[in-house]
Amino acid sequence: MLIEFLDKDLPLPAIHWETMPPGVNPADAWEMYDETVEGWVPVWFPTIDRGTGRSYEEFERAILFNDSLERILKAMNRWPLWGSPTQKKSAAAFALLQLFCETRALCPRV
Repeated sequence: MLIEFLDKDLPLPAIHWETMPPGVNPADAWEMYDETVEGWVPVWFPTIDRGTGRSYEEFERAILFNDSLERILKAMNRWPLWGSPTQKKSAAAFALLQLFCETRALCPRV
């Protein structure tokens, strides 16, 4: 998934702005990755447990991000990813938008 998603030669999906919560910029969800974390974790993904206030360790945060992304892709009937590289990138992009909105409490959790 990561190979297709980061491939600059594959287009990101078109956005239907009327379906986006106000103030959400897809570039924030798609391009803001924490380069100091092993793996693929966006900077906007929570670093603490909101219920307890406990900080996540780097590895735990990466696992939680992966699990959340898989949960959303499963809800989209897109896990495991299938289709062309462009279709895989589109599915990952929409899953990231959903997760971004969930972490900001802008949309319900799926």
